Amino acid sequence: MKKDFSALTFSEKERICESIFFNNGPYWHLYTDGTKMQNLFCNQEEFRTGMWSLATSLYLCKRVRGLTFELMTNHIHLIVAGQKEECIRVFELFNARLKNIFAKTDKKIDWSQFKMEILPIESLQALRNEIIYANRNAFVANPAYTPNSYPWGGGCAYFCPWLQHLNTSPLGKLKIKIQRSLLHTRDVLAFSDLLEVGSLPFIPSFCDIKLGESMFRDARSYFNSLTRNAEAFSQIASRLKDTIFLTDEELYSVICSHISKEYSVKTPSQLSAQQKVDTARYMHFGYNASNQQLRRMLRLDLAILEELFP
Repeated sequence: MKKDFSALTFSEKERICESIFFNNGPYWHLYTDGTKMQNLFCNQEEFRTGMWSLATSLYLCKRVRGLTFELMTNHIHLIVAGQKEECIRVFELFNARLKNIFAKTDKKIDWSQFKMEILPIESLQALRNEIIYANRNAFVANPAYTPNSYPWGGGCAYFCPWLQHLNTSPLGKLKIKIQRSLLHTRDVLAFSDLLEVGSLPFIPSFCDIKLGESMFRDARSYFNSLTRNAEAFSQIASRLKDTIFLTDEELYSVICSHISKEYSVKTPSQLSAQQKVDTARYMHFGYNASNQQLRRMLRLDLAILEELFP
């Protein structure tokens, strides 16, 4: 009799994850630089356009499997499995579709700044961290969201049993006029099996959420990783040249841990002026803490911080 997965030991679960990892690669983190790109997705209609453009691009590239993604206002994250050239092709299709759709609007966009970078993901733990990092992106940037409530990314589909209860419909069963309106193209035949829900593409129908989930031992290990890996997030942010990657609450926790070890105090209010400055340097260079974050948490004068970190 096959052993219940939930009854497996930690080591047994880890071996299964490792096997799945090695049998489904290579893996990549594909992203664009939001510090250079203007705001692209500024309202629900534009985000919906981005979702359908990404869905159709992944759907056409059958040899590429998306594990998760996050569409942000001025950049994207996409974690994929497949050969590098084919993964790049996904972005090229996505980019071309966006250009074509936005060209029909009054919005002026400098597409020269919408450039893709692609980085390899070479270990199971690294892949876990990259999936978590992508799924946290909107949560870090906007306090209105959690990693599993942001509607424009794959995180909301991770370990969510309620997905099976959604009333989805194959795109091909909708009226042709509606299909063309959603996809912004007359050529809709190739996407007839893509699932739609509430005028949005159903994420598991174009993104292999099950494969992404299988990289984690279970739902608990995934959930625990969402807010407990500041060091890993720091390394990924450095690799991607991201600016903010921790929320205020997470950053404050890192500060308290650091000053407890370094100065044997529990709160920033107990630090001397010099210790506050030294802690600010540590947080700025190690965790990309902004001057405003440091001002709020260390109660340092903004003028001092701007002189330290212009």
